[in-house]
This record gives sequence, C-alpha cells and structure tokens, in this order.
Amino acid sequence: AESSGDLVSTVTSLLTLPENNDFKEEALRVIKRENGGQLLIDAIKSTDKNIATLVAACWESEVDFSKELLFFVSLALGNDDLISIEAITVISTMAGPFNKDEVDKAIADVRIKIKKSEGVQLILLNDLLNTLLTFLQ
Repeated sequence: AESSGDLVSTVTSLLTLPENNDFKEEALRVIKRENGGQLLIDAIKSTDKNIATLVAACWESEVDFSKELLFFVSLALGNDDLISIEAITVISTMAGPFNKDEVDKAIADVRIKIKKSEGVQLILLNDLLNTLLTFLQ
C-alpha cells in the first residue's frame, strides 16, 4: 500500500508536470470521485512549488472545500497574485454551510490585508471580501 505521502507526491506530479498533461483530467476526475480534497490540501501544504496549479486543481476537481475556508483565505492573503486568484476562485465555488466564527475571522483578516494592499491585490481582495460577506447571509 502506498503511504499518503507517496500518494500526495503522485497526485502533485500528475497535476503539475507538463509531461503529465494527458493525465491531468483523469487525475481530477479521480479526486472528485474519491472525494480527494484532503489529498490536494496535503499536496499544497507539503510543497513550495506549483502551488497555484494545485490550488487551481481544487476548483477544477469540483470538490467542495467549504470546511477549509480559512486555509484558502490564508492562501488568498499571501503575496503571490496567481495563488490568490486561484484560492479566491476556490472560495467563490464553496457551497457551505459555513461556520459563522470562521467567516467572521476570514472577513476580519481580509479587511486587515486590504488596508495594506493596492493595485491588482486590492481588487482581488475586495472581490474576496464581497464573496465572504455573502456567506453570512
């Protein structure tokens, strides 16, 4: 049996290496079918390369990551615009239900970051803030 670490590295290479492009769609289908959202999160946490591609795979897999709201908010608040865009996309596809305390914390964190942001980042974070506010309704 493969250890979860082996599985994480396999999934990471299937989703991120150009020579595996032919397998990417199939990998995403398997992740969706097997409810492999945790695998993707483990893959993101265990690497510092290709993070935007792995985060994109989260929304491409159509898995609902509502329970991981704060994890994706933390990615969105990082300094890499590409990772932010992908993380915000994941958040915008979340169906809920949400833990109100988590949403409140996410909103507070985003508001703090907005005060220090400008340009593209500011636009992205305002978009994220609006999405988070709808989660309270």
